[in-house]
Amino acid sequence: MQANLAALPLPDASVDVVVNFQVIEHLWDQGQFVRECARVLRPSGLLLVSTPNRITFSPGRDTPINPFHTRELNADELTELLVDAGFAEVVMYGLFHGPRLREMDARHGGSIIDAQIARAVADAPWPAELAADVAAVTTADFDVVSRDERDINHDIQDSLDLIAIAVRP
Repeated sequence: MQANLAALPLPDASVDVVVNFQVIEHLWDQGQFVRECARVLRPSGLLLVSTPNRITFSPGRDTPINPFHTRELNADELTELLVDAGFAEVVMYGLFHGPRLREMDARHGGSIIDAQIARAVADAPWPAELAADVAAVTTADFDVVSRDERDINHDIQDSLDLIAIAVRP
């Protein structure tokens, strides 16, 4: 289905789960989209959202470094957005690069993500090494840690991405 995310073509309370990975940061009206998700979810339905963490992607900036993002969020801002849209329970996780991805970051000037963005902005092809590294990434290359977990090696403020699971009342 292709649709306008600000006006989902679904009846009220008609779905159990809405999954939105790496999209919300591209939307001009994030609040409207999240309200639409709440509208179409049944009671106790789940909204799963992932997005880059503003603190690590665009540190100290008012606007995103990535020219394709309209607004990036930190963990508190994403939680507030979801609560303001009517979600009662929000559990926040941070996504971190594991050891192999940190090695790839070092090979690509400090950030494999920035290397991809730089090529996209320059409308330039990826070097073979970058393409091979990106193609080799698997879920095992990431660590996912709950905001509530006490982990001396992972602070959600330092996570690359945020993953929120929100429950519709």
